[in-house]
Amino acid sequence: KMTQSPLPRQSNEGAIDPMNDFFSGFVFKIQANMNKAHHDRIAFMRICSGKFDATKDVYHVQSKRKMKLSQPQQIMAQDRKIIDEAYAGDVIGIFDPGLFSIGDTITVPGNKFEYEGIPTFAPEHFAEIEQIDTLKRKQFVKGMTQIAQEGAIQIFHEPSSGMERVIVGVVGVLQFEVLEYRLKNEYN
Repeated sequence: KMTQSPLPRQSNEGAIDPMNDFFSGFVFKIQANMNKAHHDRIAFMRICSGKFDATKDVYHVQSKRKMKLSQPQQIMAQDRKIIDEAYAGDVIGIFDPGLFSIGDTITVPGNKFEYEGIPTFAPEHFAEIEQIDTLKRKQFVKGMTQIAQEGAIQIFHEPSSGMERVIVGVVGVLQFEVLEYRLKNEYN
């Protein structure tokens, strides 16, 4: 009532009307460590059509898996509220065990279309990042991997090499400061 209706979203099968009866959604953001005590990972999904029902199975198109989305949430600042349903235009947070990526399509079982992805920008600044403390290897690799999956950085390395020394590409130099801060504060 307070804003315009959601618009159709393009897929590989054409525009999907938000007024369709079937549920579909699009993962547009992933955020790790929103709750530092739990080291959780939340995928933010925009409901693109139909009604999301937390009690029903959904289909993750990219992995070709049927699943239940446990504890879908609406998030407003620091407050989280578990929800049972959501409608086209709503944004919900879903627990991500490392399965989801930015651009993924989630819909009802039987649908196999994919929504168009979000454009990625070519990095303009590069830095070589090296792990210094070998005892912190696991935290370093996890931090670098998760921050890259969120889309904040891009990692470049030789296919046969490990993650001890990588080249990181970013669009703006401030992203290096964000990377450094998060590696120190979230991944020790």
